Amino acid sequence: MNPSTKYVLYVDESGDQDVKKFRTDERVRGSDPFLVFGACLVPVKFQDEMRQALTAFKSEIGVKQLHSTDLVHLKTAYFCRKVQSMRVLLFGLVSKKETLGSYTKQIADLKDTEAYYNKCAAYLLERLGHFMSQAGIGPEQVEIIFEEKKHDYNKLRNLIGTMQDTPHDDRARYLSRIAPHRIRAQAKKDEILLSLADLTAFSLYQSVSKLHSNFGYPEFRYMRELRPKFWKNPKGEKIANFGVKYIQGPFKMNLEGDALKFALSMYQDK
Repeated sequence: MNPSTKYVLYVDESGDQDVKKFRTDERVRGSDPFLVFGACLVPVKFQDEMRQALTAFKSEIGVKQLHSTDLVHLKTAYFCRKVQSMRVLLFGLVSKKETLGSYTKQIADLKDTEAYYNKCAAYLLERLGHFMSQAGIGPEQVEIIFEEKKHDYNKLRNLIGTMQDTPHDDRARYLSRIAPHRIRAQAKKDEILLSLADLTAFSLYQSVSKLHSNFGYPEFRYMRELRPKFWKNPKGEKIANFGVKYIQGPFKMNLEGDALKFALSMYQDK
């Protein structure tokens, strides 16, 4: 990596933050069982070129906005295929709310949905920091833009700063590469490059979730298309614990059948 190159990480999520009442195998009503983050690292010098390409693609498929939840299956798959030729690097994180256990009690006196979001965001940024440490990229070379929502991003910046001062485990040392003051939020309508993070989060979510719209079967096509763009083990091809983090792992998440098999494949070289 060129030590003078600047980058922007675009971040979006799929699912929701509600940790009080969510769907489980026993409870069919409630919020999403997963919170999934997707992120796309873009070199600043290619931003305008990529904005133009995405604007042209939007016209090609006949949509007003590149929002994955609004695209039909084939257009989403085509979008994923298009990303393969772009100068980007992808990251993702999957959290299943059933695995939170005592953590929900720890955040009960906080704004629990914000605390949960921030904790998951910190895990995602650990993955970015790990990559930056391997690539020799410094904190001031990367700006981090989250899709804007009703959220206190200053609390996220403060959490990252606190974890840098008192890392909770060996992985957290990678957060030393993250500059909290370079974290901000931007509306999706104002930055088309956020559609790449949206697509990444959506694709990863679809690979683990049993949705009614998919008749209870996860969709793996999108992640198969995107997998080559995720940061992978420099000594192999696996992306789990590199570009993708499954918090607690697929087994503790109680993934089953094809969803489990697919998640485990992320831990293996192709």
